[in-house]
Amino acid sequence: VDDSREVTNRTNVPPLISRGLYLMISADFGGNWSWKPMADLAPWLADAMSITVDPTSATDVFALSPRCLARSTDAGDSWSNCSTAPGLTGAFSKLLIKDSNTMFLLRKGAVPLRTQDAGASWALLPAAANLFAFGATMDGVLSWSGDTLVLQGVDLGAIGRQQYGTALWKSADDGETFIDETADLVTISPGPAVFYEDDLYWVTHGEGIVVKRGFG
Repeated sequence: VDDSREVTNRTNVPPLISRGLYLMISADFGGNWSWKPMADLAPWLADAMSITVDPTSATDVFALSPRCLARSTDAGDSWSNCSTAPGLTGAFSKLLIKDSNTMFLLRKGAVPLRTQDAGASWALLPAAANLFAFGATMDGVLSWSGDTLVLQGVDLGAIGRQQYGTALWKSADDGETFIDETADLVTISPGPAVFYEDDLYWVTHGEGIVVKRGFG
């Protein structure tokens, strides 16, 4: 932590928009913050779109850009180069981490990838292939336990095919199989989903929030 750059109030927050992307870290639940430009830490992550913490590690953090997955093993102080692991291809959209070995990488318009060897290799989730048959991009979320993987979203091209495009699929075996839980949902404008304890909350764009109890 660079104490000279410690943030203790809102007036000291770095100018994120005018000066690029920053990595901000708090070790005391938001009481104090340290920050550094991502371009200084790792130029290849200057366009990173998300930072994901390994929930089973005190130090491992992953950064994701559309074409790069990089890892830090020291809580963001330094970063690896972009991974070139076998199977790691496509345009990335979101990383979901169950534990240090098992992770899921969602991709734009393509079937998600999974690693079960800490990122050394990646493979498709064939059981989810039908969701992406027409090039849809889906979102995803893991339950608090990590035992439930949910893929959710909408294929906007389905209307032209006279099909219902919204989908919510659930897997309880790390993506080996999925159950279609879309049921009687009628929205075609779903947003992000989040677990709270065992309940799944799914936000829609203008149609309220739906919840599935005991889903995780």
